[in-house]
Amino acid sequence: MLEDDFIMWLSRIDGISIKKKWDILNYFKTAKEFFYASVSEINLYCNKNRIDTGNILNVKNEGVIEEYIKETEKFNFKFITQNNKSYPELLRTIPDAPLAFYMLGNMPSDLKNKVGVIGARKCTQYGAMNAYKFGKELGESNVVVVSGMAMGIDSMAHKGAIDSKGETIAVLGCGLDIVYPPSNVGLREDIINNGCIISEFPAKTPPYPANFHMRNRIISGISDAILVVESGKKSGTLITVGQALEQGRDIFAIPGNINSIMSEGTNNLIKECAFPTTNVDDILSNLGVLHKYNENIKFDNKNIGNRNENIEKSENIKNLLAPEEKIVYACIKESPVTIDEIILKTNINIQTIQYALTMLEIKGYIKKLAGQKYIKSL
Repeated sequence: MLEDDFIMWLSRIDGISIKKKWDILNYFKTAKEFFYASVSEINLYCNKNRIDTGNILNVKNEGVIEEYIKETEKFNFKFITQNNKSYPELLRTIPDAPLAFYMLGNMPSDLKNKVGVIGARKCTQYGAMNAYKFGKELGESNVVVVSGMAMGIDSMAHKGAIDSKGETIAVLGCGLDIVYPPSNVGLREDIINNGCIISEFPAKTPPYPANFHMRNRIISGISDAILVVESGKKSGTLITVGQALEQGRDIFAIPGNINSIMSEGTNNLIKECAFPTTNVDDILSNLGVLHKYNENIKFDNKNIGNRNENIEKSENIKNLLAPEEKIVYACIKESPVTIDEIILKTNINIQTIQYALTMLEIKGYIKKLAGQKYIKSL
């Protein structure tokens, strides 16, 4: 067995902090040496360092390692240790860097700048549109978008990066075999094909709440800077900001409505520690990146053109819509249509319809009118 196999074993021992696992590696030099150390040696070290030996000795068996290897191979996971070139250089520098992580897809180059885009799961339309916009423009500028594949801001930022033909990284708080949330099954595949999904947690690990605190340090650890799109006053997003500040990362925040509780967190960050950000160039200039738009994939009305003047072009772009977006778009006519009318025509749940409407509006296919009504713009 290889050293990486023993690192996998060490990383999966319960009840020992990341810091203490690194201490074990530093003391025994390799995970293999620790595995083959005598019980008395292990007991002596653990007693001195206040580590429960039970969790170690219970799995001190080559058969356990073989099972871990089989499980990883079963799901086609790549196991990335610090000996692997796919382990990001920036992540190595944080005090509690993971011993290793599992990966599906391919890690973007260390030569590329990376920005963590974070915010509320239950975001407003304003937040969703900005997450998509900044994700897309960062991708167009050859900057990798890093996020957590959660609902809301995370998902929209990933989608923006993917639509720009850029790269994106999703850091999960569960095993890579678990799609969380389940509605992101399609997005998961898109991220794998345009970057990677990674997790410190092995297969079959559920998305326990405590996992996300650990996950968030990796999002900020991989990133050169963090962009907070939308956050309430007591949002978990602020925990990630704290971790990013400890890691020496710059924080950017998009100003929000002063009367909206969903913008209290971001507005407070601007007062305390974040650079106010109203366009992507605010971030790019900090990173020393020149903003280059990819005119071939821009989804604005100027590039798409008027439907009546350029039908063929708009029909080609329509092929880029997700299945649920096509269904919803087909229900919207030149006269205003309500969400209730779309539900009756499609029998799709309201959450999916609202998400599709937001994406269609961002891409310039529809316009939102007063009274929660929608009309075609193409």
